[in-house]
Amino acid sequence: MDQIKRMECQVKIKSSADKFFEAYQTKAQLMPKLANQVDRDVKLVEGSGWDSEGSVRQRFFVAGGKLIHTTT
Repeated sequence: MDQIKRMECQVKIKSSADKFFEAYQTKAQLMPKLANQVDRDVKLVEGSGWDSEGSVRQRFFVAGGKLIHTTT
């Protein structure tokens, strides 16, 4: 059964919040480079592109010292 959880973290970034959020939404493949303290890997599981409608991405995060994966 799927679980819905909320994860919060603080990451130092060297860009505006708007640019970071846009990259999070549309350029998921860049997140491990932009926030490698938290976001370790992103894989495109389904779809024709990272920001195409219906695409499925698998993300690997570090939270509480544990590696966690989600599918979005």
